[in-house]
Amino acid sequence: MTIEINASLEQQGRLGPVREFQIINGKEVRISIKSKPKPQTYAVHLLALADKGQLRLHFSWHWLVLLSFCMLVLAGYYLVKSIFGFSLAAYEFSFTLGIGLTGLLALVLFLLNISRKRVFVSRYAKVSLFEILISNPNYRSYKTFIDTLSGNLQKARRFWDLKPQHQIAGEMRMLRRLASQGIIPQSVYNQAKDKLFSLSDKKSR
Repeated sequence: MTIEINASLEQQGRLGPVREFQIINGKEVRISIKSKPKPQTYAVHLLALADKGQLRLHFSWHWLVLLSFCMLVLAGYYLVKSIFGFSLAAYEFSFTLGIGLTGLLALVLFLLNISRKRVFVSRYAKVSLFEILISNPNYRSYKTFIDTLSGNLQKARRFWDLKPQHQIAGEMRMLRRLASQGIIPQSVYNQAKDKLFSLSDKKSR
């Protein structure tokens, strides 16, 4: 079978791996995560995607927690020192510098990891399948890929025109495959499966 790449987009966050997205033959998105030592590649069928991606602002909360911890440690130390007269004496400068630098590093990493993303979810179970960084590597490349993806998705909808029960069954098969590949957690798949079974029963009535 001839493989036609309708559009491709390569992205890399400030600290994350390189990710490549390709629209293949107008019917699926292939995602390649080029992380070391175990790169991953998986495919998502366009018919299993919700019509529009969800816009989200992503924060790395663990860096903010570390920053808060450092501030509390410093505030706590100087509060105890002022009330009870406790002091680390010769080690006070090293202690303050170490905690301060750790907090500063946590702040920098928190700011660097703030990003806007378009998260694509499955049509019926709403399981997150992949996410694309907005305007990365530039707005033109990002917009071209998103427009091509949207256009191909609508074409696939019109061409296949499947009944809801068939679409739900196809989505379940795809999610089962992604769970077996380790792309989505088994617990997420189990919840999605229950939801899809319930929806299938309603649609068949």
